[in-house]
Amino acid sequence: MKRVTRILGWSLTGVVALALVLVALAWVFDFRQTDEQLRAEFAGQRVQPTVHRYQIADRTIRYMETPHLPGKPTVVFVHGAPSSLSFFNEFFRDTTLLNRAQLVAVDRPGYGYSDFGRVEPSVVRQAELLQPLIDRYKSSPYLIIVGSSYGGSVSARLAMNNPGVIDQVVFVSSALGPGLERTYDISYLVDKEPIKSLTPPLLRLANDEKLAHRKALEAILPDWPRITAGITMLHGLRDNLVYPTNVAFAKKQLRNARFKEFILPDSRHDIVVNKRDYIADILLDILPPVPQASISLTRHP
Repeated sequence: MKRVTRILGWSLTGVVALALVLVALAWVFDFRQTDEQLRAEFAGQRVQPTVHRYQIADRTIRYMETPHLPGKPTVVFVHGAPSSLSFFNEFFRDTTLLNRAQLVAVDRPGYGYSDFGRVEPSVVRQAELLQPLIDRYKSSPYLIIVGSSYGGSVSARLAMNNPGVIDQVVFVSSALGPGLERTYDISYLVDKEPIKSLTPPLLRLANDEKLAHRKALEAILPDWPRITAGITMLHGLRDNLVYPTNVAFAKKQLRNARFKEFILPDSRHDIVVNKRDYIADILLDILPPVPQASISLTRHP
């Protein structure tokens, strides 16, 4: 009995120590890059993205895009939480993708350099704040939105708001159904003072979104039939953070959209990191051909 107690004590101590280390790291690393760091990141590349900002109401939104060429489709990446547009940097190195489409990534409201630390818990409002991006690329011959995790929720709302404009949505490990994701008990503890004030901004942002997410998804529930874009879903069968049941939920709701799903039996919630080439191949399969006048590059290994 004493041995069991000791083991439990060590385990609890280990969990607490790990949590403290993660919190400490979150204060030091906020998973975002400055404009200068992004320029250095892609220096020397033949196709280099540029960083821009726009103002909407009292908010600033930062995004990164590769050069536009006539007749080229556009792919817009929307990240989850906690994260930033830098989460998609590897796609901006994929020369086959760069040859086929203009790539865009955005810092969602509150993340990266889009008013970092200022949370917006409403999916409806986040989509409104990202609407200028859709307006910017709506003349593209083909417009694809890629939403990862929480970014999938925002991408769904963008598709609801823009039938006939957004041609395809790719949901990657996306949280779409109210309650179909894990909320850890510690999330409720972090929401209380004084712990909330001591929590790093990046983690506090993600936690605020998490606790408001069910209600935010319920708010858009009646509007799923407005989506007319083609839908592709990628989800890990072992995802215990955002449950695979989100795929069945979306399939039931999408009455006016073409639907395709890819269930990865051995994957968890980290598909964008561990299956990047797989996602790139799916995007390449979705993208229409581009005119011969577009630049020709060799696929980055």
